[in-house]
Amino acid sequence: MMNAADLLQERCNREATGIEMMINRLFFGLLFGAALLSASGSSIAGGSDTLYVDGSIQTDHCRNYNPETRKCGGGKQVAYQALAGAAAVAVAGNKVLIRGGVYREILKPRHSGTKSKPLVFRGYKGETAIISGEHLKPAIDISYRSHLILENIEVHDVRRWLYGRDADYNQIINCRFIGAHDPNGSSKTGLFFEQADHNRIINNLFDGTTQDNLSLVKSDSNLVQGNRFRNGKHTLWTIKCGNKNIIRGNDLYNELQKIGEIYDCHNVGFDHQFDDDDATKHNLVEDNDFTYTPSSGRHSPYAGIQHAAQQSIIRHNRFRHTIGPAMQLALYGKEARYNSGNRIYNNTFHATSFAAIEIALGGKGYHLEDNLLVNNAFTRSIFVVNDERWDWYNRFLRGAPVQIKTARLDGFFFDNNLIFNEKAGEFYLIAHGVRNSNRNPYPQSVSGWMKSNPELFRNFIEADPKYVDEGNNDFTPASGSPLLDSGRFLTRTRSAGSGTEIPVDDASWFQDGFDIPGEKGDEIQLQDQQQRARILTVDYRSNRLTLDRPLRWKEGQGLALSYNGKAPDIGAVEQP
Repeated sequence: MMNAADLLQERCNREATGIEMMINRLFFGLLFGAALLSASGSSIAGGSDTLYVDGSIQTDHCRNYNPETRKCGGGKQVAYQALAGAAAVAVAGNKVLIRGGVYREILKPRHSGTKSKPLVFRGYKGETAIISGEHLKPAIDISYRSHLILENIEVHDVRRWLYGRDADYNQIINCRFIGAHDPNGSSKTGLFFEQADHNRIINNLFDGTTQDNLSLVKSDSNLVQGNRFRNGKHTLWTIKCGNKNIIRGNDLYNELQKIGEIYDCHNVGFDHQFDDDDATKHNLVEDNDFTYTPSSGRHSPYAGIQHAAQQSIIRHNRFRHTIGPAMQLALYGKEARYNSGNRIYNNTFHATSFAAIEIALGGKGYHLEDNLLVNNAFTRSIFVVNDERWDWYNRFLRGAPVQIKTARLDGFFFDNNLIFNEKAGEFYLIAHGVRNSNRNPYPQSVSGWMKSNPELFRNFIEADPKYVDEGNNDFTPASGSPLLDSGRFLTRTRSAGSGTEIPVDDASWFQDGFDIPGEKGDEIQLQDQQQRARILTVDYRSNRLTLDRPLRWKEGQGLALSYNGKAPDIGAVEQP
């Protein structure tokens, strides 16, 4: 029988053994964790943060890859044979270089990057990394990931290109997406972003889908800039119930249907779960080339922009050679019921085969209000009848110089635009009527319209625009052009003052960068002043602009984007 001393000694021994076991577990746990961290790529090989994907290596992965020979052995880098291998282990701060070749698998990163350490997937310089395969639906999936950079990757002939659901702060740069063939024509066929914010889509090629090349659904503050869009069976790009997105500096050409859409949501989304009215606000479309849409035949015409949104800014775009209207203020169905508060200014609309602007009729339950069209140039459109179902088209509009076609006489205001075909005084430059009506009003000249409806049409200039090289689509005003210094100021100051906060009559002409990474607000200039300032914030409710430097202004002083000369020019291009 043990005495008290023996019992105490045995208890101490058991506790010591337990402590040793805990220490051992902790040690091996830390060792295993370190191994996982190393395998995950945080310190991949010799302190490197770079992984390689090379389909030509003869094993699923190796840690002695030589980038010069593209073989395992003689090197110190980590390489994977498949995209999936690298995508599973790469973490924030890693750079995955994809060697040239064809990869018939999805690229689906398991981890996100961070603001300071993005996770990069990049095609190897000087080589072509291609993801291809008709079974890929999609080829790339960055859903629920953030701070990724996809660069110099090609996607060819897949069923769908890319999913980005709940994907924020990602960048897609210098990639090529060619051929997305979904036999069902799904809206998710191209790049499909849903509830995805603050992404940058820069300098890519998007060519050939069976539906939409790019969809931004319920997505805010995204930048789409410097891309080439070609050939979507439905549209090249669309914004649905998204806010504060920027479509800028893109080359847009569609041989299949329309170019762009902006409207609300009805039965849209990945699972058709969104129905939102009056929910597509403050999107900016600027400095794009809308260069072609085809004939629709016996169907509604294919537009450069089919628009039914609120508080959009459409400016400094060049529309030309669309067979349908360059821009359509649409009202239809449940997704296009609110078209209000839009600012359409300093665009050039040239040589369409329908009309520069078409304004829909709508009806009960539809809203067309407060749409201002200012400082635009409408030139040399001729109405071509492709849809021969309508007597008005066949008998009256065929061959007419229609620049503006409207089915209604309310909800919009044209001020200080140039409008011209071959000579001043031509009828049908403004055409009012409904296509299926036999009682459309007699045509008028532009001066007649300004006299009879001054609340809708004011200060038109009827003169040859004198572009620098109209035949080669250079719409810069030449010396002596009536476009020079003829633009009106967009808004005026409400009261005299000085400082960095200016109260104005209407702030909806301007944008402040929309909280997009790397974006800046508009540069503005007051009437009769040379100094310019950058907008930091726009308060659309109180109509106040906050600037990056102090200015001094008078009550009622004009304000516009920065300009050369005495006043802004008319049209898309400000003469240097």
